[in-house]
Amino acid sequence: MLDKIFFGESTSDKFLIKMELSRLAKPCSRIIDLREKVTDYTQQFTHQDIMHYLTPSADKELTAAIKLYGDYTIGAYEQVLEHVQKVKQEKSTTPGAKTSAVADSNITENIQLDNHNKRFAARMFFVSKIMVTLEDGSEHQASTSNISISGLKVKLSEKSNYLDDQFIKVNFIALGNDYKDKAITGQKLTYRLVKQQQEKTGFYLYLNLEDDKPDFVNFIKLFIRNNQYKYKLDVHYHFRLAREKLIRTSTLMYLSSLPIYLNAAQNSPLIFSLRNLANGGILNDWHSNNTDQLSYLFSRKRLATMLSMAQPKLSTTVYCFTYISKGEEFFLSATEEELKNENLKHLFLEYGRTKSNWRCYHLTLQNYEYEAQKIHGLTDIKPSIFDDITHLATLTEIATNEIIEIDHRSDEKRDLNLLNIFVHREKQPGFVPVYDLFPDELRKEERYNFNSVIKLTAGKEICTGKIVDFSMSGLKIQLDAKESLARRSLIKIDFIELQKLSKQFILSNIEYRVIFSGPNNTFHLQVATRDSYLTMHQFFSILINNNPTHFQVIPLKANKQPVTSRLQEAAESALHPAFFYVSTQNLKAKIGLSSIADTSKALKQLFNINSEAIGNNNHLALSNKRLLERILHTPLRTVSTLENSLNFECTIYVQKILVANKNWEINSYLDEDFKSKEVKRKFILENKELKQLQILHYRLTSIKAPDLAVISSEINILSCYAKHLGQRIEEEILKINALIQVTDRTKQVLGD
Repeated sequence: MLDKIFFGESTSDKFLIKMELSRLAKPCSRIIDLREKVTDYTQQFTHQDIMHYLTPSADKELTAAIKLYGDYTIGAYEQVLEHVQKVKQEKSTTPGAKTSAVADSNITENIQLDNHNKRFAARMFFVSKIMVTLEDGSEHQASTSNISISGLKVKLSEKSNYLDDQFIKVNFIALGNDYKDKAITGQKLTYRLVKQQQEKTGFYLYLNLEDDKPDFVNFIKLFIRNNQYKYKLDVHYHFRLAREKLIRTSTLMYLSSLPIYLNAAQNSPLIFSLRNLANGGILNDWHSNNTDQLSYLFSRKRLATMLSMAQPKLSTTVYCFTYISKGEEFFLSATEEELKNENLKHLFLEYGRTKSNWRCYHLTLQNYEYEAQKIHGLTDIKPSIFDDITHLATLTEIATNEIIEIDHRSDEKRDLNLLNIFVHREKQPGFVPVYDLFPDELRKEERYNFNSVIKLTAGKEICTGKIVDFSMSGLKIQLDAKESLARRSLIKIDFIELQKLSKQFILSNIEYRVIFSGPNNTFHLQVATRDSYLTMHQFFSILINNNPTHFQVIPLKANKQPVTSRLQEAAESALHPAFFYVSTQNLKAKIGLSSIADTSKALKQLFNINSEAIGNNNHLALSNKRLLERILHTPLRTVSTLENSLNFECTIYVQKILVANKNWEINSYLDEDFKSKEVKRKFILENKELKQLQILHYRLTSIKAPDLAVISSEINILSCYAKHLGQRIEEEILKINALIQVTDRTKQVLGD
């Protein structure tokens, strides 16, 4: 047939044509993802069990191409891409003004920060037949939509309502038949249902892996690694993860609140607190007479009283100051409720405000149970001290111009000696640790000096060296010859001399990962797999116990504390204010991103007013009536002139009035907007009666731009698969230079 069609053509031309037709007719498994390539609306379309992200016109083109070629082939794939380019060219040459929706400058994307225990692993688009078994025993045929080592997205044939958090058994039928691997063939893996959602392409279940089966996890890990070019990784997931990590790190670093962890059942409830770059002043203010005064605030008796008012969360105000009498310093503190019960609020505040060390704090108290991030593989052990935590408290220093009622009591009833009941007199309960969220000390466990010969294998390279020091999970080594080991690269160590000491343990091919390099051919390594960790932990423990005088401990620079990543996970629950992130572009400050926890319902409701889009926040309460000029732009200009760090505070009174079409009219005021205290009091009382007033504490602080080293692994992936997303992170995040922290003070000022 081809010879007849191309009659007269040269033999070489016929050969090239046949080769090209053969290439175009080859089956294709590539996913077409147009989400970042076009400005038109895209949605999911499935063709021959492969899910694509296409525009409606591209979907029609792909359908026609498959019909033409008889299958999804390279030719069909290229035909769709040519169609997309043609549409782009037509749009670029179309005359007439371009119309586009005007973006609302008050709308910002919400970044979720308290989700360390959610699905985190790399996801790969992959469609494969499975069988799911629900808790009631019913079985349903389904297919995977994407897959990772920690979870699944599953597509069901029909929509139904299932009980969240139930355990579901999954049998990977197609994968098991294809690979015949005992880790997956015939296995029913336990997953937990975390979300169910109707999408345009079908009904989906989101599942988290609950089984602790390393063989299955390793199988999925290798499957993704070997097929990631064929089926394509979800690069948008890595993009979102990278942004979350950067924003979370900066927020924890500059959070003005002090997280405090408690055990209500202990005689001394305060277990530890967490320090960062911004909240150290609170710890200093509560240190008096060489004593940690926070232990008195959270004594067992006072904590029990506060917990009795928590339903389930308590938010209140704490006042404190010190005074000196006869050369002795006395520290006083009182909560809002304690002052009201004793009818001493006016006296306490009136006298305390005359002291230079007068302080006012917003205190929150809630139940807390640490939930570890589920990592299938080697991970840092959960600190045992976390098992003792029952409650989490936060202290946030605030400047308040709160109006208090006039005290009409006679002078004898205004005796300052009445305040003695608030003096801290109890016996000091002992040392209470303070842990640093971002410590200078990198070591978190004892290291021991030791010299022993090793052999190192890095890919095809083999070299020798010696141990400089070791810990249960790490090594510092020195190589005999100059070698270049890439950071984060995986290597294998043979402990040549140590193997002679043990017949119980196999000390060869122990997997470590390179953390960083040092002078004189030295490298710091961290154990890379669970099996390697268990082997070396047991071996070194026995070695040290049997030779206690032989090994010298290298002293830590600071007090030993739990692993930093675990402390930061514990601190996430303290992120209940509303956060807005300010970046400067072309010398103009702009709020670009925000974060409000779902548990902060009052703030979430306020900053979602008149915003219909899910996943966005509306900072109209901060920007109406040109308020941003006063609370953002002017403070930033002032601090840039003075070259000092910025810490601007104010109280914002937000009036919410329901108008037509169920929309809200928002009017915000500062203290200086009221002519007098009487006018402000009248305004507060009138709007309190109408239940249309919300009172916010606003803090603006300058911060350093986030460090991209935090997301090095995600950046590496994005640079390979979606370089434009890596550039977008740099454009969005690296220009952030200020943080807004908003605390809801409505109940504390208005009362019940």
